[in-house]
Amino acid sequence: MPRCFAGDLLPMTLNRCVFALALAVLVSGRCLALEPGQEPARVPTVEPAQALRALQREHEALVAQQPALQEAAGQAATLASQNQQLEQQVQSLQAQVDGLRDEAAALRTDDRRRWFVTGAAVLAAGLLIGLILPLLGGRKRRGYGGFR
Repeated sequence: MPRCFAGDLLPMTLNRCVFALALAVLVSGRCLALEPGQEPARVPTVEPAQALRALQREHEALVAQQPALQEAAGQAATLASQNQQLEQQVQSLQAQVDGLRDEAAALRTDDRRRWFVTGAAVLAAGLLIGLILPLLGGRKRRGYGGFR
């Protein structure tokens, strides 16, 4: 675990090290990183106790926000998981819809074929009956009321 130079030599988290570093910069009034040839900027001197209280209030506010941010991050992960599941469900349903459309088209084609075959069978039956019935008939009369 990183150790901070703040003087207490207790194991500290990165956030505490950053807090201690910011406090040290405010107390010293010096700039840590300067470009070559650049003069340090004069920071208005702030009373260390006042700066410490301000930083502590800011730190407490950030710590208070941490659970809400963690909850929001957890919700984001949950939403991402739900989104992925819903996308898979949409793909599955889309494949099912495509299959049903193909099946409906096949049924329409089959239905049309059945009607065509039925119509052809009725036509053929009518034609056969029309040709066979006259042959089955009895004697034909040659005239009406005529002589025999």
